Amino acid sequence: MASLRGVNRLVCRGFIVVTLLLMFFNEVLIYYVAQSSWHPIDCQQENCTRLLLIADPQILGNSYDRSSHSSLARYDSDRYLQKSFERAISFTQPHIIVFLGDLLDEGNIATAQEYKQYVKRFKRIFQNKRLTNRIHVPGDNDIGGDNGDYISNSNQRRFENEFMSEDLFDFDNRLRFFKINRMLLDFTNPDKEHNADRLRIGISHAPLLIGGGPLLRAIISELDPHIIFSGHWHESRIFIYPSTKVINFYENAVRHFDLKSLKEQDHSYLEIMVPTCSYRMGKSKIGMGYAVLEDFNLSYTVLWQPNRFILLFSYVFWGLFVLCGGIVYKMMTRCPFRVTKRQTHYSRVSNIPQF
Repeated sequence: MASLRGVNRLVCRGFIVVTLLLMFFNEVLIYYVAQSSWHPIDCQQENCTRLLLIADPQILGNSYDRSSHSSLARYDSDRYLQKSFERAISFTQPHIIVFLGDLLDEGNIATAQEYKQYVKRFKRIFQNKRLTNRIHVPGDNDIGGDNGDYISNSNQRRFENEFMSEDLFDFDNRLRFFKINRMLLDFTNPDKEHNADRLRIGISHAPLLIGGGPLLRAIISELDPHIIFSGHWHESRIFIYPSTKVINFYENAVRHFDLKSLKEQDHSYLEIMVPTCSYRMGKSKIGMGYAVLEDFNLSYTVLWQPNRFILLFSYVFWGLFVLCGGIVYKMMTRCPFRVTKRQTHYSRVSNIPQF
């Protein structure tokens, strides 16, 4: 029996050790493993600007999911975004962080109290006191506008007050950022006279170049952007206008663009769609965009993040394995001894002399 107890303790300790190792890999090490596959972009000149592009984080709210495990889902999603953001900041050391809309999942329907809670969570996830150069544009989940939904003035005002009051417009007298709102058919252009002196960057939640229409014509005429960054579709794509060329960009590589040549020689416009960074959007490939601008040369890659659903499934698989293994082990170690004891008892009874 002593040896059996020793085997039991050994098996239990083995299960505990493997469980702790699995948790350490899934919750800590996996983010460093993902980072090891990212491609660095080295600056070749002094006038180098690094951009970290974050699309559709969609911080989970309280209304859409009211299940018993909704609080755990919100915690896990927030932690995943925070850990991914920390690794991306450490890797890129960006000069500017650009948020491409859909910051919140329920911003357009949240009450005033709920909105404050969502904003507080968002700022806690993406906090970095050292990096103050930020740009935010609203998405349809922030203010409304998806599928023709009504966009209220109050939704616009509270987004502007919470996110856009200290946003960047010019950077280092070289770059100029224009916020474009496709839902409202509007864009910012407060200093037209000096646009030509800057490298012009359009920031939009929804893609622009594939839609056409009066908004695109006005953007081309008044802003004449060298590059546009967008999100919304949760996909990683590259658009070139006026051609119908669409590039699905899912490889782990760096793309290089000569923005000056693209505009002046090819007479084309470039738009890069950044994928979602939230695993809750159900996409197998998620990540954050990383762009480096040197004069008119653009280098771009995606910092691909680990698939959280696979990691969560590993917990389910391991839990089932431990449960089944425990049941089988109990059956194999205890049942034979019980049978032996019964047989011994019966044999003793049968050996009683008969009179």
